[in-house]
Amino acid sequence: MREREIALSKLCPPNRAITYGIVQPGKPHEQGIPIVRVNNFRGHRMDLSERLCVAPDVETAYSRSRPQENDVLITLVGSIGQVAIAPKSITGWNLARAVGLIPTQDRHHAEWIFYALQRPDAQRYIRQHANTTVQATFNLKDLVNFPIPYPSASERERILEVLSSLDDKIELNRRMNETLDAMAQAIFHDWFVDFGPTRRMLVGATDPVETMGGLVQEAEQAQALADLCPAKLGDDGLPEGWSSSNLSSYATLNPESWGAKTAPNHVEYVDLANTKWGTIEDTAVYIWSAAPSRARRVIRPGDTIVGTVRPGNGSFAFVGRDGLTASTGFAVLRPSRPEFAEFVNCAATSRENIARLEKLADGGAYPAVRPEVVIATEVSRAPIEVILAFSKIAAPMFAKIENLKAENRALAVTRDLLLPKLMDGEIQLSEAEEATV
Repeated sequence: MREREIALSKLCPPNRAITYGIVQPGKPHEQGIPIVRVNNFRGHRMDLSERLCVAPDVETAYSRSRPQENDVLITLVGSIGQVAIAPKSITGWNLARAVGLIPTQDRHHAEWIFYALQRPDAQRYIRQHANTTVQATFNLKDLVNFPIPYPSASERERILEVLSSLDDKIELNRRMNETLDAMAQAIFHDWFVDFGPTRRMLVGATDPVETMGGLVQEAEQAQALADLCPAKLGDDGLPEGWSSSNLSSYATLNPESWGAKTAPNHVEYVDLANTKWGTIEDTAVYIWSAAPSRARRVIRPGDTIVGTVRPGNGSFAFVGRDGLTASTGFAVLRPSRPEFAEFVNCAATSRENIARLEKLADGGAYPAVRPEVVIATEVSRAPIEVILAFSKIAAPMFAKIENLKAENRALAVTRDLLLPKLMDGEIQLSEAEEATV
């Protein structure tokens, strides 16, 4: 190892070892012990909202891989090299075989290992040592001997302050985006699924602010919205004058694809693995001749992309910038009018619709749905004035979300540039601190 480096295992508590999770979990168990899978990683953070449980008697044999708060977890199979710090809410969970456990001494060491494993050199080490016979697999012995930079404690502390300040900004923006997305989805669900304004009028609401569920506090604007909503439901259970339809009334499916004669010299590729729950987390640029064979779908700002392979993984996003090429594993929904973009996105990516697509997927190891199933998502066909009113409210939310995504990409670039240089001692801390102000 180089100067200032130490084997990863040397940073772990003496009574706990680096390990991996349950090898043969058996069938899902409704009342069992939840396990962390690769699906629970969102880039370099955890999302424990998706739970797969195993039988308690199976889990008991794997007490060694029960994670504790501030342990570091790393994906060892498939999308290898994703790293996250275990949150407090992970208490009582275990791990799947594809996830490695790195026990830590304290929060300081957890954060240091977390950042050290994200360095380009570290990710390169993981790829170079992976076995790719069936699917990429990073072996435990290579993880145990992983070389980690390890300067003095005071230097480590100052480096962590710089890196964590950037990640704190990124996390704040991400949470704001979650809130904005939830607001847009809630309005969509109230108007077009629950028919909230109509139902509130049916039970006697006359105040326009109340009719619109408190969405708009200015009475004149609320009245204008309320006037668009029927006061009664028809025999079909829909607001009077509305009808049942599907997304083909509002969007076209896979409208553009690159061919040999139309392809550009380079493509910026969006794949399923790097698109998670509304965010394109990473892209890769290829010259056309070297691009993956699936890099064919042309996507434009305002499009919604929904992964058709393992749709329950949540590989969907709203497209906020030009110049991207998506995998053929996506269904691309292009709104037939710009004002339909938010409506199409909310309908296609609602939790209920993603659950529907997951249930309909088939195909063994790689369950999938046809793109036609995505555009067949059922929606209420409302008068155009209602759709336009929804767009007027939701479009600024979507614009803010995309602005914060762009800011996060810039912050991530800064962090990723500083990360290896700080940890390897190539730049002074004072220079890095100025760059983050």
